[in-house]
Amino acid sequence: MPPLPHPEQRQRILFYLPMVTNWWFVHIVEPMLRRLAERHEIHVLAPAPWRGTGIGPEELARCADLPDLRWYIMDGPDHPSTRTTPEDAEGLIGFVRDLGPDLVLCRTADHETVRHFPGIVRLLMEGRYEPFAPPPRWILLTERPHDHGLLAEMPPVAADRLRTMLAPAWERLQHSLAPAPEERATLFARLGIPEDRPLLLLPLECETEDNFLAMHRLATKPNAALVRELAAQLGDRCTLAVTNHPLNDAHVDAAPLIEAVGDCDNVVLLPPRIGMHPATLAMARHADGMLVGDSKTFALAAFFGVPMHRHSRFDSGGWLNAYAALEPFVADVIAGTARRPDPESARLWFAQYLLNDGVDPLAPEDDLLARLARPFDPERWEAALARLERTLPTLFAEEAQASG
Repeated sequence: MPPLPHPEQRQRILFYLPMVTNWWFVHIVEPMLRRLAERHEIHVLAPAPWRGTGIGPEELARCADLPDLRWYIMDGPDHPSTRTTPEDAEGLIGFVRDLGPDLVLCRTADHETVRHFPGIVRLLMEGRYEPFAPPPRWILLTERPHDHGLLAEMPPVAADRLRTMLAPAWERLQHSLAPAPEERATLFARLGIPEDRPLLLLPLECETEDNFLAMHRLATKPNAALVRELAAQLGDRCTLAVTNHPLNDAHVDAAPLIEAVGDCDNVVLLPPRIGMHPATLAMARHADGMLVGDSKTFALAAFFGVPMHRHSRFDSGGWLNAYAALEPFVADVIAGTARRPDPESARLWFAQYLLNDGVDPLAPEDDLLARLARPFDPERWEAALARLERTLPTLFAEEAQASG
């Protein structure tokens, strides 16, 4: 492993951005460029626009006041391949090696190619997990795209401190999201869900054309086909409650999904929202199990203690007690013996995520290079808690805790 950067030294930093969308550039990448360019040498390597990703005139114009940025725009006929597996991976790797960055920050689905880049290489991944749901601009710095629920190695005193720091907000949110005793029966009756068999919740993943991370899914079939397949496997043993991804609702033709649900008598397609909450959150409180792949919705199963089957090529934290195979999971759910996420570890993971791991590109106290030098650092937890008190005051502010 290359040596970690010293936060005070001038670094050569490469942003490698084949999967960056305009939203990601405006809200996440540009603020990072501006902050890092004040002290470091910044290079940006990205393909020309294609399928909603890449760097084009609009993104370049936004940074026209940063003349010291070095831009490298790949516009050859093979540039679309950089989103998944580059046609000329060796040439790309050689270019980056010649550039010699100390640090490479990547927005890409192709984590295998970037492993061969020099310097410290990290992926920029979405960092907004429900039910705490910090601002959408939050990110995580990771080495693989969808290793979920992993806990850092830490001494017991650090783990105790993290749990204690999160405890007021955790308890407040657990209390506010606890459903009323009669809510399940009322909700099931309204949605036409039978109560005489277990309910499995399936949050569908994003199918928009700019989501090249879908290349990693073990279930590569379209969502509509996945629903049909699971419905056939479950038969009359369980009801499958399906929630669509919000970006699918906004940008993807829902007709095939609606047709698939209509053809299956054991499937219910939930509306985008149920009462005050997104449907996945609202139904997770009542589900007997959840079926997840690479989706961040695993965090809802963790928070509510819902047994889960995770179908993914990536790692899951052992405390999630996720099932890798569907049939043992379904059998245990039916028997009422399914393994659940460990509640104390769940609180520890959320605390680690909120106070140690999550990056806000706009937070002035968030020193990116310091994070890379010290990925686990109790010295930044107080500042992170103060940041959360500003951004999520109903959960974290002292006056909210006192009034609770």
